[in-house]
Amino acid sequence: MKKLFLIASIGAVALTACNGGKLDKANEIIAQDSIEIESLSGQKDSLMNLLGEINGNLLEINQMENIVTSKDFSGETPERKKEILNNLESIKHELAIRRQKLDELEAKLKKSNGYTAGLKKTIESQKELIAGQSAKIQDLEGELAKANIKIEGLSTQVDSLNVAVETVSSEREAAIKKSEDLTNELNTCYYIIADNKSLKEAKVLEKKFLGKTKVMEGDYDRSAFIKADKRQLTKISTNSKEAKIVSKQPVNSYVIEDEGGVKVIRITNPTLFWEKSDFLVVEIK
Repeated sequence: MKKLFLIASIGAVALTACNGGKLDKANEIIAQDSIEIESLSGQKDSLMNLLGEINGNLLEINQMENIVTSKDFSGETPERKKEILNNLESIKHELAIRRQKLDELEAKLKKSNGYTAGLKKTIESQKELIAGQSAKIQDLEGELAKANIKIEGLSTQVDSLNVAVETVSSEREAAIKKSEDLTNELNTCYYIIADNKSLKEAKVLEKKFLGKTKVMEGDYDRSAFIKADKRQLTKISTNSKEAKIVSKQPVNSYVIEDEGGVKVIRITNPTLFWEKSDFLVVEIK
């Protein structure tokens, strides 16, 4: 219709032109109308392109929404959730650019004769659409943030649980070691095998009246003794042809036998043998 009007204008100007000056003026008007028509056509094309881009953004947002709200979303990896969050941020940025372009295009259309009620309604509806989708993106970002918080909270709980397990394990190991140390200490025994003179020098025996000797009481100098484990010490070789136990071990808890020409002490009842003392004193000649 605009083109028919233009043709009619050209004819009218041509018929009424009386001289070269009027013809030039007519040509100028024709050229100006042509520019306005081309400009308006270009603006409408730009609007159509914008509508296509906005619709493309809407499809992307709907896809993201379907992913985030799906029942399987909780099983997504943190890396995948971060990727979705980055995509939403990119779409949000694109929508802001589209909104700016709509504003600029609307301003240009208002300056022309082509800003119809239909175009105004279309542009307003697109602005509302962008606003709605921007709000939806914000909601989806909130859901993703909650998911990340849950993951971080779960990681914190796991870390705390690991620390608790490590603490319990450490305490258990310490308790076991303490128990083992105590058990080992309770089963530690000491014995010394020496002649009468050496035992006196070690202050294990003391000389009494009429030349008799007595095993001294109290805590001995342990450096003179051999340390052993009651649970494993069942036989003691004296490396001597004559040997006797002068400490307080019950006589019914051991036997002294000959073995290879030397005396050997065999402990037959370890519990009874060490009942009165953890120290064994063997005098040899």
